[in-house]
Amino acid sequence: MNGASSKIVLARDEVDRLILMRMDLDRYEAQLIPDLQQQVLDLTRALKGLVAASGDTSRANQEEALATARRVLQAGSPGSQVVRGSIR
Repeated sequence: MNGASSKIVLARDEVDRLILMRMDLDRYEAQLIPDLQQQVLDLTRALKGLVAASGDTSRANQEEALATARRVLQAGSPGSQVVRGSIR
């Protein structure tokens, strides 16, 4: 480098963009990833309940499993729809 400075000069808007990217990453790590992990657990439990209820002859148990699955899907995904007992 022949004594030249090793500094890198960044424009203010580039620094601001990098700061915002870091803030987004921090938010994903702190909030979104744990939220998604919780949704996966909730959906897994609901699916296991549906599978167990599918072999159960009790209509009440089947209805409860379907209601639980509906609640989990509606809470976890604003775009999901439950129509006439089927989940879309």
